[in-house]
Amino acid sequence: MGYIIGQENLAKTLKKYFTDFAFKHPTPTNFIRTAEKISDLQLQWYLNEWTQTTNKIDYAVSEVKDKKITLKRIGNLPMPIDLKVIYIDGSTENFYIPLRMLLGNKPNSATIINDWSWTSPTYTFITTKPVKNVEIDPSQLMADVDRTNNTSEVKK
Repeated sequence: MGYIIGQENLAKTLKKYFTDFAFKHPTPTNFIRTAEKISDLQLQWYLNEWTQTTNKIDYAVSEVKDKKITLKRIGNLPMPIDLKVIYIDGSTENFYIPLRMLLGNKPNSATIINDWSWTSPTYTFITTKPVKNVEIDPSQLMADVDRTNNTSEVKK
């Protein structure tokens, strides 16, 4: 949850949830609604995916060519993507690819690019400089089942 709404929003959500539902009989929906109020994001899909399916999170760096990066969703559980790009000149840039069904973005300082529709298995975008390395989820907070395909170094 912290990966999706941000660590600060998760801490606020847990505190508010405890305050509102201590000594009561809350449901998972109560928790999701609290998180939605704190984060201002749509999270019903998240509750459904985690509690009513066996879908897995698995994303991969599919291809890197000069300034063009293509990512692939292998698993069936959609997620927003944090991405770290290291350029050939040694500089770095962080990108955030929102998930369309969130209807918003978590707080972050990354460059926000177009959202990724959950129906599309691939996502391609162009950077401003030639790319050396790409890493999906550099924080390793996303529950990706196969991290071996989350990075790709361009070979010269």
